[in-house]
Amino acid sequence: MVCLMAVTVQASLRAYWTFDEGSGSYAFDSSGNDNHGLLVADTEHGDSAAPLTGTTQPNWIAGVRGTGALEFCAGENNYNSVWVAKSDSLKDLMGYWSFSLWLREDNKDAGPSGGGYDRVISCPNYEIELGAAGWNYDYFWPYNTSSMQTDIGANYGTLGQWYHMAVTYDGQYLRKYLNGGEVYSSYIPGVGLHNSWDDSGWADAVFKLGCQTWPNKDWFEGAMDDVAIWGDQYLTADQVLGLYEGTLTPMDIPEPASLALLALGGLLLRKKN
Repeated sequence: MVCLMAVTVQASLRAYWTFDEGSGSYAFDSSGNDNHGLLVADTEHGDSAAPLTGTTQPNWIAGVRGTGALEFCAGENNYNSVWVAKSDSLKDLMGYWSFSLWLREDNKDAGPSGGGYDRVISCPNYEIELGAAGWNYDYFWPYNTSSMQTDIGANYGTLGQWYHMAVTYDGQYLRKYLNGGEVYSSYIPGVGLHNSWDDSGWADAVFKLGCQTWPNKDWFEGAMDDVAIWGDQYLTADQVLGLYEGTLTPMDIPEPASLALLALGGLLLRKKN
């Protein structure tokens, strides 16, 4: 007798944009989840919408890792971003999660209708915001609590200078790393991410790199490289350091042991007579 058991194991690496394409209108996702991004020249912002002068997509430039990177909002009043369709892999990052990316801030004015933050990653369920002019702290938004924003420590870097950032949550501590070293931690046990992507008014929203998902505002002016998102997994300090030093890529980070055991158990059950 053969016992069949359906086992679904979702990879913890939810999205990984290397930005090594070098040309074209798409930033392809290397995670296997098909979270491919469309490069957009933004033409309206705000609620109600006001016109913008976005005339070009983000620029392909030389990168920190690999061969390429993306430059956002280069040139006066030229606003652009990357749009990624909603997917289950991006919507629910489960109880643990991590973000890793290279950043180069070129300006801190946050663009038209700005709220004081440069939005690096934005969707209805979470955001990473860099402090813009007059706002000297970075933020992670939102936790599914009464606190709408979580301060993740002082904004970093000299304008025009590349640096590496990672933000992780292990179910207890929210941590921020800069250039491979931990610079911030906060004890926030058992807190989940917001879950509003299926709510009325948000269901058709997209995930964005480079500005707030809705209403369009708070543009990031600078460049990004090697943007990666993990769900149901948090990076260790050694893994963050490896990503910064270039001894690891996001594809080298192993799956959590619990997922590996679940997959193995499924295989054993399928083979049992």
